[in-house]
Amino acid sequence: MKRWITAILLVLMMGQASAQELKIRDIFKQMPDSLIPYLSQNDRLDFIDFMDSNMKAEVTNMLGGKSEMIALADDSLSIRMNPSLKTDMLLLPLAEPVDSFNQVVVVIETFYTDSIYGESNVFYYAPTWQLLKNEPILSEDQKQRIQKHTLQNLFKRDEDFINKH
Repeated sequence: MKRWITAILLVLMMGQASAQELKIRDIFKQMPDSLIPYLSQNDRLDFIDFMDSNMKAEVTNMLGGKSEMIALADDSLSIRMNPSLKTDMLLLPLAEPVDSFNQVVVVIETFYTDSIYGESNVFYYAPTWQLLKNEPILSEDQKQRIQKHTLQNLFKRDEDFINKH
């Protein structure tokens, strides 16, 4: 009986450890098409394959334009959807689980206009792509990372605008 209990506990602990080892690429592959309707699942898989092969990760999106993944790490990715939209995703651990999840997916959409400023929207999702109604409890470092990421988008746009004029 003790062996069965020990075996069950071991399996449960291994399952919990593997759930915590999710990478952004795994979550990105499972993202519903409805969240970014002009990128198909094949486009998302191609992005990852191209990045893994050290190739330019560019696809023709559903609108006939070009979209490019410009960065991919274990916990983040960046995609230039088109000249007016950049999408960044972060996978952050949570100190306090939300709906039994220990990680949160942060999606930052930055829209660029003709001015030097972009406008960013931040969304929080469970790793299963359920939109969280409330912002999860994040550490100050995590909040700063999101803010820095958002500001980085604006600073990059400022730099590009200044260099063109």
